[in-house]
Amino acid sequence: MQSQVLTPEQFMQKLAAAHQAFAVPENSQPAACVCLVLDHAERLREQYGYSGLLKLLRELRLLMTKVLGSECQLCALNERTLLALLPGCSIQTAAELVTGLFEQIDAEAFGIGRETAALSVSLGYCEFDHRFPSVDRLLIELVDGTQQTTATGGNAVIRVEPDLTLGQVSSSERQMLALLMEALRKNTLRVFFQPLMATAAEREKSFQVLPRLAAPDGSLIAAAGFVPIARKARVLGVMDRWMLQRTVQLLAKEYQLLPVRLFLSQGESLLVDARRRQWLDGLLAKNPAVSGKLVLDFSVEDVLAHSKSSVEFVRQAHGLGIQICFSQLDDHSKWDWLSRHLRPDYLKMSAAFVGRLCSDPELESEFQRLSWPIRRQGSKIIMPMVEDANVAANLWRTGADYLQGYLIERETERLNLND
Repeated sequence: MQSQVLTPEQFMQKLAAAHQAFAVPENSQPAACVCLVLDHAERLREQYGYSGLLKLLRELRLLMTKVLGSECQLCALNERTLLALLPGCSIQTAAELVTGLFEQIDAEAFGIGRETAALSVSLGYCEFDHRFPSVDRLLIELVDGTQQTTATGGNAVIRVEPDLTLGQVSSSERQMLALLMEALRKNTLRVFFQPLMATAAEREKSFQVLPRLAAPDGSLIAAAGFVPIARKARVLGVMDRWMLQRTVQLLAKEYQLLPVRLFLSQGESLLVDARRRQWLDGLLAKNPAVSGKLVLDFSVEDVLAHSKSSVEFVRQAHGLGIQICFSQLDDHSKWDWLSRHLRPDYLKMSAAFVGRLCSDPELESEFQRLSWPIRRQGSKIIMPMVEDANVAANLWRTGADYLQGYLIERETERLNLND
């Protein structure tokens, strides 16, 4: 099957047919859609005319076919927007393909007559998802989300997910969200600290900062109980900002003189939102004592989905004296790419990988091979979820730099610097 360039009407028919097939449980097949928006289409049109602009779009279509595969079906929605349907494509594969497409466009000089032009584009992608009630809703959210990225600076890759409101989540989730938003408004979200044990002597002691939500009965709800719901309802960025501001406040004031390093997990907003990154600049400028004491922790899936902006953010963070950690790594993560382009300060393995590592000698050898280049550059390895003495002994043998889990120490509401 060859790549097809379709009219918008034909594309909608193909998309509707694929979505209808996806909706049948016994025949359900994954699929993904991609949206490409030229960030500066108006300037390109003024400079090269419509003939030049349309030539650029043809070149982009050819490149999309090359990178996304011959089975993709393409459509020019308008003079600045291209769409692609990727039948049978999982979200993981789509993320890799779109990242590769973005990197190729970024590296290419496109010929227009006797001149060449470097293009800035925004790329959005989404998977077929039962939470999209129709193909119209899927396309609206995909195109709108990509165009919003262009409006805030562009030159980025985003993953678009169903835009759920409070009215679209379950009643129990709605109650949890209400509880979380009230805690953020009243500054009553609780902050706990879990130590990371260094396997070699260090002056500073490291802690993971963990949010805890107080239930009406006084019990504490762990992050796993409300963070996925906050992400689903698109309010995770609100909590991330609150947690970052609170952690900086603690480091700049209460813990300024203590030899501590705090790890704080963040979602993708800092990687993709230029305004959030400007806000971070201002926050650190007002609190210079935080330099060298804060580590921001991102899921490696978010990093790979936003590779270009992740490279830019890591450079910005290091300039501010902030260290970077990538989490949820396993033997399938892009170790070579991370080593060549990002060089994080810390790498935290996934809990599932830690479990496999302790029972598979061949995996241990493979892990040493994969991690050696990036460790040689100075990145340190964290092994989480250590809850058994035998597991701890095995992980120590792998050369892990830090161990974290209930065997080491449970989280507490005050920093514990006693060894």
